[in-house]
Amino acid sequence: MGSKASLWRKAHLMKLLCAIAVPLGSLLLGACPTGRNTPLQDLVWSTYKQCKVEGRIPSNIQLDRVEPDGRAWYSANRTAYGAQELERCINEKVSPPPTYVPVLTGR
Repeated sequence: MGSKASLWRKAHLMKLLCAIAVPLGSLLLGACPTGRNTPLQDLVWSTYKQCKVEGRIPSNIQLDRVEPDGRAWYSANRTAYGAQELERCINEKVSPPPTYVPVLTGR
């Protein structure tokens, strides 16, 4: 009779574990990124690479990640030197060019 109770407990424990594992697994898989960048992420990564190629960002500055809304996270190795250059270069490249309105003169 002891073995029947032991088997019942094991079966009950397995059912309980499955009842917890399946929803938890679904939740974790649903929270994973799709693996595709948003257009804003692509824009920021592209401008970062352009600024690096142009030599406008020192080698101690590394772009770590870009949020889907375009917010960038970067790190500086040993010193913050270059952080302003990174922000300036990316902002220059991402900002729309100014629009010029012709000035009308009355005659």
